[in-house]
Amino acid sequence: MTKIGINARVLTKPNPTGVSRYTQKLLEALAEREDDFEYILFGTQSVPEPFKGFQTITNAGVVSPVHSGYRAHIWEQTTLPRAINRYDLDVFHTPAGQPPIAARTSLVTTIHDISPVSHPEWFSRGYAALYRFLTPLAVRVSERLLTVSEFARDEIVECFPHAAGKTLVTYNGVTPPIKPGETIDGLTEDQFVLSVGATNPRKNLKTLIQAYQCYRENVSNPADLVLAGPDRDVFASNDLPDISGVRALGFVSDEKLAWLYRNAAALAYPSLYEGFGLPIIEAMHVETPVITSNQGAMAEVAGNAALLTDPNDPDRIAECIERAINDESVSQKLARQGSSRAAEFTWDRTARETVEAYREVIDNV
Repeated sequence: MTKIGINARVLTKPNPTGVSRYTQKLLEALAEREDDFEYILFGTQSVPEPFKGFQTITNAGVVSPVHSGYRAHIWEQTTLPRAINRYDLDVFHTPAGQPPIAARTSLVTTIHDISPVSHPEWFSRGYAALYRFLTPLAVRVSERLLTVSEFARDEIVECFPHAAGKTLVTYNGVTPPIKPGETIDGLTEDQFVLSVGATNPRKNLKTLIQAYQCYRENVSNPADLVLAGPDRDVFASNDLPDISGVRALGFVSDEKLAWLYRNAAALAYPSLYEGFGLPIIEAMHVETPVITSNQGAMAEVAGNAALLTDPNDPDRIAECIERAINDESVSQKLARQGSSRAAEFTWDRTARETVEAYREVIDNV
């Protein structure tokens, strides 16, 4: 049986992010395939609950002390390669994070984006410096690089031209909708605009709130703006004024997120930069109209199924919010087109293309 090691460090995160979701859903899709592969997880105490029913997923018992931060990167480059070298692995895949450079096996690495390299101003000086050091090494030692959009691939190749021949696009998938949770207190169906994600500068939250203020001032019965993400104290931590109509929920469960996606009047996602932008297709999948940026991976993923706008223009974003909510012909068209667009992205496809990358690496050893 072919043995594939998986860097599962991000699966220990208490509040999952986009790369955590990618890792989990990719593993589930890989395990459901009928390949002669065994997947061995490195970084978790035991096999996480979502994978316990899969006989092809086992656990190495090598535990990451933390799920993120500098200690996690030290673990990836010290403890992890020593553990890997005790196993007879055919391939070791890092779906999120940095590959163990000293591991004596073939490496496959997913690079979701290179924003710390291309836009260091969005990160702390130490974090950006660490990634400017580790990313070129990851590119050099990996037999295959996977990334999640043509935009991300182009940026990787522009920064590292020697990576062109080994960098493949494997788009993210969209998860079938789970049963929505109970109604969230204070929210009414179709009476709120949803924003999903973290609050770092590239998410463009300040501009979105400016746009919401503009929208609110120009309509008689404005919808609320609901922020779902890891930071409940979003106003203080981002030096934002407390705006009427804006509600920050902090991290929400998958069930509550499903309810939010399904019942939002629209998703507003005017990010400045993404490797992919999972909320775009997650909202489209349940026929919720999407407003997103007219550049980069956001425009690539959304295609013609969203209202695309300049992410630096709050007035234009406000106009899009008003159209998506109040123009029924626009909202119905976006719902239809969005549903069709989301159907193009499946985790089965992601898994199939990932397995093809594994096989190419194994065949070339």
